[in-house]
Amino acid sequence: MRTVRCFMGLLASTLLILTSYGQTADLLGTRSVDQIQGLASGIGVPNGVLPFDFGVAKYRVTYPMQYLGQTYQVTGAMFVPLDGDGDAAACAMPTHTYMHGTMFVREAGPSYEGFEGELGYLMATGGALTLMPDYLGLGGSEDVLHPYVHADSEAESGIAFLQAVLGLQDELGIGLNGQHFVSGYSQGGHASMAMAKRMQEDPDAGFPLAGAAPMSGPYDMSGTQLPMGMAQEQYSNPAYLAYTLLAWQQTYGNLFVDLGEIFQEPYASGLTAMFDGETEGSMINDYLAGPTADIVQPGALEGLMAEDHPFFLAAQDNDLYQWVPESPVQMYYCTLDEQVFYENTLVAEAWMNENGSTSVTTVDGGPLDHGGCALLAILGGTVWINNQADLCEPTGIESIGRTDLTWQPAAGGAVVQGMEAGEAWTLYGLDGRVLGQGYAPQGLMELTLGSGLYILHGTSSGAVRLALD
Repeated sequence: MRTVRCFMGLLASTLLILTSYGQTADLLGTRSVDQIQGLASGIGVPNGVLPFDFGVAKYRVTYPMQYLGQTYQVTGAMFVPLDGDGDAAACAMPTHTYMHGTMFVREAGPSYEGFEGELGYLMATGGALTLMPDYLGLGGSEDVLHPYVHADSEAESGIAFLQAVLGLQDELGIGLNGQHFVSGYSQGGHASMAMAKRMQEDPDAGFPLAGAAPMSGPYDMSGTQLPMGMAQEQYSNPAYLAYTLLAWQQTYGNLFVDLGEIFQEPYASGLTAMFDGETEGSMINDYLAGPTADIVQPGALEGLMAEDHPFFLAAQDNDLYQWVPESPVQMYYCTLDEQVFYENTLVAEAWMNENGSTSVTTVDGGPLDHGGCALLAILGGTVWINNQADLCEPTGIESIGRTDLTWQPAAGGAVVQGMEAGEAWTLYGLDGRVLGQGYAPQGLMELTLGSGLYILHGTSSGAVRLALD
């Protein structure tokens, strides 16, 4: 089939089909800088947190990946920074692969209608080629159950996507600078940690890890996530356990003979049909609502976590904290997370640092639940990656808005220059909370601040991002 070349500045309905390396890319649409800024404002992104330097084109990429010795066609969203003519930005870009959280409905994937896919515009507008795998069994992949929290297939979905991008470079005019970053939230925290680990341990793949920002992920499945969830009288998301059981049974084949060994009726008979790629997770949770003792067989959970049980061995196989990162890894968590327990992060940090890593840090997002932590963590991870990466110009890292607004670290905080005398200012945390307000005497601001990321916004001089160690 002849390769079709289309310019990204065409209408969203334009179809781009590229086949030279076994992958295809369909142009889904483009957004201008103004439209992306409107998106950011609409979801509550604090002013000045992100740079808005490029319009962005969104593609659905279909590409092959391996699972259990077979080749499957999977999909993902690719977000390409655009120049003023609607072509790919003429610079060498880093890649930022973002791994999404738990999804039950196939068409909730980033390359379809999922909310997380909207965040790709925010990640790419700063000058990074942004990739969001839908994962095997989700998006356009209909012939297999998604292998939920299975580290190897999660990593493979990201690595295979990067390989597909190499095949699209010439046709799309994309240049890469060799920096490869990965982030993800919730299940995506697990998936991004799996991908980061693979990138380090498999240098022959050709995608060296520049940095990773896993967020609120279940890195310690066997020792923290599953035991703590099973110990609760009524877990907040029982669909997760059912998803894990069915997915790992598909992958390993030896967890149970009949689901009735684990679940009572009518749940044992009805659960499998609910994982059809069309049923929302909330409906599965409602189906499993009630005390755990009324849903599972007596003693079943204890049996699953026995050290010689295939389920426990599968959980150990999908633990992701026992490796020593050589590149920067910054993990995010919140202490009231009721779905993915924050102790996963503490276990991972302790093991990695105790075993010789000098590049692992954590960020405590405070007393927020799983949903409340999400945007804070995702923005924090994106800002952190933006500051690590050699982004496409004209991206500015430290200053946003007026170029004459500058800052320097100082004893106990920072000094900001370039404001007008008497100008009103507001200091924001990365989560958008107001931390302070006042007026700038003589156009000079001296701020007492601890380490962290802040946004200082002046009423007339714009905003500046403060990154203090």
